[in-house]
Amino acid sequence: MPQASNIKVYVHATCYSSYTLIKYLIDRELIGRVSIIDVSRASDVDGLVLSVPWIKVGYTVAAADPVSGGEVEAMIRGSYTPSIGDPLESFIKTLLASSYASSIAFLHGDLGYAAFKELAEASLRAPFTGLDVMGLVEIVKRNGRSLYEELEFKLAKVVSVNYVRDLYWASGGSLSDEGLGGRIDETSILAWLIAKAGVGRVGLPGNPLVAANREGVKLLSGILESEGSRILARVREEQETIFNDSPYTNFMESLGFKMKA
Repeated sequence: MPQASNIKVYVHATCYSSYTLIKYLIDRELIGRVSIIDVSRASDVDGLVLSVPWIKVGYTVAAADPVSGGEVEAMIRGSYTPSIGDPLESFIKTLLASSYASSIAFLHGDLGYAAFKELAEASLRAPFTGLDVMGLVEIVKRNGRSLYEELEFKLAKVVSVNYVRDLYWASGGSLSDEGLGGRIDETSILAWLIAKAGVGRVGLPGNPLVAANREGVKLLSGILESEGSRILARVREEQETIFNDSPYTNFMESLGFKMKA
């Protein structure tokens, strides 16, 4: 069992899950007992961070979104005893919560391309459970295509929200329903997906001209056409909640997060 000390919480200020976790730790007067790492400062990030919130105990990946404030509190207090049900189901939940990993899986049409060891460690709360990380990774790699086919619609819904959120940010918060409608074409969506999933060329399909998941992009385009306005309203509400919370934004600024122009 790892020592419940030197807990690092990697967050991005605009992430709603990060926001709720930080607020919880502040309310419970526990915020001073963890180190908050700003992932927007990429050079400050030690090791691979695939999602936020991302929790390390020392140098060991311990959890990732979805992770509750209660879980982090238990880690701080040394009483954390997680109970993981189906390891594969836990991995899938963690993958869906990761904008990066879900984009890779969707671009390839195969969850195996996003079978990161670190994501498995986080999903299994491995330092606290001792569950077989590499065994889970191999299962995901071996069954990646069939897992994608089972999850395709759910994964497309997740990716559609990420697409709208990125457009909202790119517009400076001024994105309208009409503006979103002008971006719902397969070339724009696929260009965004290629950029989202590839760091340089890491994660990019071997031949993106023919190997990218174009059928999945058609599904994604259909979801955006039918649900884009509702998704945009949800994204706008989420982001306005964060940026209109002055105590939160002031606190994050005090930690060095750049929240204002």
